[in-house]
Amino acid sequence: MLILCGFVALSALGCEDIDPQNPPIPNNDPGDPLDAGTPAASDPCKGAQICRLDESPEKSGTRVPFKTNEDFLMVRKGGNWRSIFIKGVNLGVGVPGTRAGHLAATREQYAHWFDLMTKNGVNALRIYTLHYPRFYEELAKHNKKHADNPIYLLQGIWLDEQFKGLDLLTEDFDFNIREMVDCTRGNCHINHRYGRAYGTFETDVSQWILGWVIGREVNPEEIERTNEHLNDRTSFAGKHISVTDAQPSEVWWGERVDYLIEYELEGYGQTRPISVSSWPTLDPLDHTTEGSIYTSEDIQSFDMLELKPVDAPGGLFATFHAYPYYPDFIVDDPGFREHSDAEGPNSYIGYLLDLKSHYAKMPLFIGEVGVPSSWGSAHWGHKDMNHGGHTEVEQGKVNGRLFRSVYDTNGAGAAVFAWIDEWWKPTWIADARGSGEERRPFWHNICAPEQNYGLIAYDLGEPDWANPGKSTESSGFVTRVSTVADTQFFHVRLNTRSALSGSDKMVVAFDTYGSKDSPQFDKELGESVLPNGVTTQNRNEFALVINGSESAELMVTFAYDSKRIWHGSPIEGQVYHSTQTDGAPWNLVTWMNSQAHGSNDKEFWFEETFHEIGKLKIRRAGDPATSHDAVVIYDDHIDIRIPWTLLSVTDPSRLEVLHSSPNAARKGRNSRAITRGIAIGVTYNGQLLVETDRYIWDTWGENENIYDIPGFEFDEEVGPDWMKYERIKPTMQIFKEALDALPDWVD
Repeated sequence: MLILCGFVALSALGCEDIDPQNPPIPNNDPGDPLDAGTPAASDPCKGAQICRLDESPEKSGTRVPFKTNEDFLMVRKGGNWRSIFIKGVNLGVGVPGTRAGHLAATREQYAHWFDLMTKNGVNALRIYTLHYPRFYEELAKHNKKHADNPIYLLQGIWLDEQFKGLDLLTEDFDFNIREMVDCTRGNCHINHRYGRAYGTFETDVSQWILGWVIGREVNPEEIERTNEHLNDRTSFAGKHISVTDAQPSEVWWGERVDYLIEYELEGYGQTRPISVSSWPTLDPLDHTTEGSIYTSEDIQSFDMLELKPVDAPGGLFATFHAYPYYPDFIVDDPGFREHSDAEGPNSYIGYLLDLKSHYAKMPLFIGEVGVPSSWGSAHWGHKDMNHGGHTEVEQGKVNGRLFRSVYDTNGAGAAVFAWIDEWWKPTWIADARGSGEERRPFWHNICAPEQNYGLIAYDLGEPDWANPGKSTESSGFVTRVSTVADTQFFHVRLNTRSALSGSDKMVVAFDTYGSKDSPQFDKELGESVLPNGVTTQNRNEFALVINGSESAELMVTFAYDSKRIWHGSPIEGQVYHSTQTDGAPWNLVTWMNSQAHGSNDKEFWFEETFHEIGKLKIRRAGDPATSHDAVVIYDDHIDIRIPWTLLSVTDPSRLEVLHSSPNAARKGRNSRAITRGIAIGVTYNGQLLVETDRYIWDTWGENENIYDIPGFEFDEEVGPDWMKYERIKPTMQIFKEALDALPDWVD
């Protein structure tokens, strides 16, 4: 007989047929037009949602293929155990136009990525959830081809996000455990379902599964609720794991680890290292700079050491998603700030030393670490290891430094976050200025840190200036103004009679929305007087002030300044929408990226911080380029590119701009308006040269998988082939060199 749902049928997860008119995760399934894996000749589950292909699989292979010692995970090589230093990457597959749950990467992309990983020194891959069968099939092909240098897998088992207490997720999570073990052993079939992988899993990848990393970043409130719900359960005596006099939440995790060990041993005769995914918010350390009045980052904990092995020969290890800028205590703690490395002060090393001191007898794996190449920064780190604001070259250098920090503190290794840029991801500091969840995947917010962690980017390259979106003739120093829109930037090219000199001053004005002809507004909106005092017919929301090749500063009119929009605390007169003004102040575009905070007694106190993101990079042609260049001066033209968010364009794919209010911002419900396009004005040394009509670009992504951007080659079934637009950032080579300088084996 068939064993349904991994030994136990679970109605909660829909072992019965799912109603396609009422899927459990709406709008989160692309129909998987890609090959989901080897199709079954018939339904082996006989109407059930999921089943094992073989109810009595052969218990083959070594009982303990991988294990731990006090500091590292270990691999059996040539009959001997060797300690591996993990040089990993995290692979999310939210390719542009999709969200993470779509798992839309193609078979060809997986094969290509695995080759790139091996070529660039990666020895381990961390994924968070079950992927389609094609992932495991391509990984097996790759590893058989590179038998002496495989990519080991750190396989996650996802914990659903309900935030009501871990105990309410027990049944579902145990199902996920059974499903994952069976699928990665090539012994599972899952009929079509929404929001999660399915197909026929016939490829056994267990010989490369270095360890299980189960769960996710659990928030402190979940720990509190679990402890309240299970307040009398402080101990657990399992067959493989015991927990004594601990928090009920730690007991719950002990039960889950025990369950995983038993299921894999009973079904397949194997066990391997296991970890529970955690983060500094739940670390077992005390942080004196944190105050519960200001933050919840230090109010609860989870300690992997409370899970004591009884019969767990694979061993346990600790996993932390630990970044150098978050939470604030990693940056603020004066003890951490005393530490340094060859490159200077390094508070991250101080934190890792304290964490490893606690886990002195257990491997400490940094499951996520890295910095993004976004233009915007959501947190300042100590000494330039920030949550964004790094160029792609700087990103590679910092990522290499972070891996060296892990190695120097006797860590088991790390996995950089992340392999690719993922456009669907929210970032608190950018969300108030960007799209909602449904539209976010259709354009790339180059300012948002969470969308720019990847070693690989996706973009269309340079604009086609031979065919601009709009072109306007001018006179004087500027002969023509051309504009182009794409998924990342609003581009402007100013053709000039000569190169801009060091003493020249220009202002490029942006009238981003509002029109007397628009039914949404009863009058023209914006400021009529530019920062240099020149009056324009257009009313502008933004102005780029260029001083020779020395500086380029993007200014916003006072009413439209969104400096404090996420915090809902504007300066009086800032209303988060354009108003009609004549001679109102202009402000540098700035983001508030940290509130004032400190310990409850205020012995430690830290003022609010800001990122002057409007101070843009400018260079002359021939000087070294960076990924953040906004203004490039040539002999006969000036190229300008402004990220959409810096112009308060909240969704370029739908022509939406920010048009909100302080009250809406406080409630987290910022509203938008449809722009009638962007008009440009140009002044040169105080003289107004030209004002253009509005440029209205084509929208795209209206039907979820349809793009209408010049340059895309579109397939009606799967959308654009993003491999054609893949760009390996310079980050990759720099990171590779850092990995190559660290050993793979540390015995």
